Amino acid sequence: MSWGAGAVAGAVLLATAFPAPAAETRAPAVAAAEFLAHEFTRLGDAYPSPTSPGNNDAGLMADALLAMHRAGVEPAVQAKATAKLRANFFSATIVSSGVMGKDLIVALDQGVDPRRWGKDSAGKNIDLVARLGAAQNSAGVFEDTAASGARTPANVFGQALALIGLHKAAIGNPAGAATLVRQQCPGGGFRLNLPDGGATARCTSDAEVSADTTAMGVWALVEIGGHQQQVSSALGWLRAHQDPATGAFGADPKSPAQVNTNSSGLAAMALALGGDGKAASRATGWLAAVQVPDSVPVPAMAGAIAKSQADLDAIDRDAKAFWLKSSGADNLGKQDGLRRATAQALLGLAAAVPDPVPPRPPANPPADPPRDGKTAGDGSPPGIPVRSTPGSRTAAAPQMAAPDPATVAKTPASAPPVQAPSAQPVPGTVSPQQIGQARALEPRPASFWAGPRAIAAAVLAGLLFAAGTFWLLVRRKGSRS
Repeated sequence: MSWGAGAVAGAVLLATAFPAPAAETRAPAVAAAEFLAHEFTRLGDAYPSPTSPGNNDAGLMADALLAMHRAGVEPAVQAKATAKLRANFFSATIVSSGVMGKDLIVALDQGVDPRRWGKDSAGKNIDLVARLGAAQNSAGVFEDTAASGARTPANVFGQALALIGLHKAAIGNPAGAATLVRQQCPGGGFRLNLPDGGATARCTSDAEVSADTTAMGVWALVEIGGHQQQVSSALGWLRAHQDPATGAFGADPKSPAQVNTNSSGLAAMALALGGDGKAASRATGWLAAVQVPDSVPVPAMAGAIAKSQADLDAIDRDAKAFWLKSSGADNLGKQDGLRRATAQALLGLAAAVPDPVPPRPPANPPADPPRDGKTAGDGSPPGIPVRSTPGSRTAAAPQMAAPDPATVAKTPASAPPVQAPSAQPVPGTVSPQQIGQARALEPRPASFWAGPRAIAAAVLAGLLFAAGTFWLLVRRKGSRS
């Protein structure tokens, strides 16, 4: 064997013994966002309502757009879905402050003028900023209006979403912020409902506190800025109710084992905004652990976040049956449940890089996040919930119905208004406008055997192997002569 041939043989031998590592899998946030994007594309740029066949689920569409924007994925798909959302039915009489708040945030995220969002069912222009202002009473409480004209206070979700949207539109609202602060309970968490209309009473009991409501309170207060004490207290409550084994969160603080991805996603986002990246990454580590892998037999499911460990176990057992089952009370269907879980989980995944995946917890049915005391027909939360009002079609999206071509805006969106400067966050936080927005996830440490160093090492080892082989052959030949 020649010296050169020995070198080549050695290099080949080492390359076989130490094969190049497999290509890096998609980051969890990217995979989840691409699942939502593929679902938009597959379903005609809109998500169907599971409770109102033939109509779109405007609330879930807005949730998905909020999350995808913060992950910085598929802007063209986001633009098409936003256009469908603007064309959706918008009641001229039924008002939901939470729905308008979400739409306002989506408009500003997508570069759409929120003062020309579309046309309502009466053919009038939808000015989201003006309509939200009209929905707020003199005490700073945002209210919902039923078909009868009766006004009732929105819950903490509606109050928080309205404040976030108006702040992003450069509209200060100290009275609304003060109302939200009054909903913070003694333990630091936020309650769901405003018992006296929210005008004066402060929360004195932790009975209604949950991870979901507390996360929304933190998001709004960090966005507004100047509420460090309240944010710090709320983060303390979240840390105290984080599952010590997995880092996950459940809707009911009295049942910490009943964890779910919706609550965990919201809580992870809030912790990241408040500057506690360690606790946030523990939560997103669990979210990554219940993500459907790219190797799933049904490619359309790849990247989705299961609502619970039990759902992921069901997918592992029979992915096709899970995905294709489309009738029955437990399956609004399962596809819809995956979209809902992924939308809120992505808010957390886009804000904090997951810790290494923890060991799988036992499969337990999750507790559902509160929906004004109700849950969806399949037990899954309807995206970010808002208060239902009498006469509404559904509690999640009371303004939703079949699109009316005669009421859809026909003119292109104009430039958005000048946005407010970033709020002053708690020291150590990212600005609230940057919740994972266009942020690349931190790269994972590269293996020594990946890249140019691996090639150089293999070649060097091959040369040494060939030299040793050559020396042995020469010595053997000399000993015979």
